[in-house]
Amino acid sequence: MIIDFEHHYTPFEMWKKRGGQPGKLTRMYSPEGKELRPLYDADYDLPLHLEHMDIAGIDRAVLTKCMDNLEDARIFNDDMAKVVEKYPQRFIGFASTFPPAGKPALDELDRAIKGLGLKGVTVRAQENGPLDSRTLWPFYEKVAELNVPIFVHVSLAADGFDACNAPYDLNRTLVREFDLATATLRICLGGVLEDFPDLKFIIAHFGGGISSIKERIDRYIAYNGATFWQGEPLISAPYAERFNEHFNKLYFNMAGREIGMATIKCALTNISPRRLLFATDYPPNFIADPEGMGNYIKAIRGLDLDGDVIEGMLGANGCALLGL
Repeated sequence: MIIDFEHHYTPFEMWKKRGGQPGKLTRMYSPEGKELRPLYDADYDLPLHLEHMDIAGIDRAVLTKCMDNLEDARIFNDDMAKVVEKYPQRFIGFASTFPPAGKPALDELDRAIKGLGLKGVTVRAQENGPLDSRTLWPFYEKVAELNVPIFVHVSLAADGFDACNAPYDLNRTLVREFDLATATLRICLGGVLEDFPDLKFIIAHFGGGISSIKERIDRYIAYNGATFWQGEPLISAPYAERFNEHFNKLYFNMAGREIGMATIKCALTNISPRRLLFATDYPPNFIADPEGMGNYIKAIRGLDLDGDVIEGMLGANGCALLGL
């Protein structure tokens, strides 16, 4: 079974509210004028999703979306439950919520998982602050109770990267990856997995390509030792070993590079293939090239790895993670 761990879906009315017009490509911008993403018919057109999945040879797709407020999250979760009910063998739904809303957001997550049967929850790499903010501890406690994965998606217009404000589309090409790599480190070093060791995180886009600097990170942790929060160590000693213990718990999806074989080979230098999950980031990637998704699968099958390891990356790892 091949499972795509990054397909994006938006209910039609919500898509129109954001400026979508059927048959016409429109674009979303931040208040600062940064281009966020195009709006495609495929965002809401599930038969088109299925047509392209069939061309590519993808059996199931995990549908996700981040919402900007709790009201939209409720609408999305209700719609997602209907989608999964209609296509139970093709789509897996992850809930949306809005952690900054506090207890109502936790109640909505509880409803989405227990009441609607959704299989995980999506957050951004920043949720009104970094993912190791203590304001998120009640959210992590609820997710741990529900025992579902957290999918960490890009922040479409991340804060704190002013040096990338340049007319080269660096917001999308670099900032989003820097933001994911930063979130990965904050989860591992910021006490999240110390206090909630059973949380299951899936980081998008190979963790922002964090493998390319993992050796440097290891060196500095070994050199500097513990990081601290209000005078207390955030992770237990021995610090370098403990960091890697947390890092090795994470899952990383394989989206964000289209046919990114160089990135996969880099990732495999320090991420176990049993922690990699096939993904495409459809429809922003491969929107006009469903055959390209199939070619990505073929390229992965061509890696110099055991067959069961490759099948794990393409689907078996995800089946185990989701309890399918």
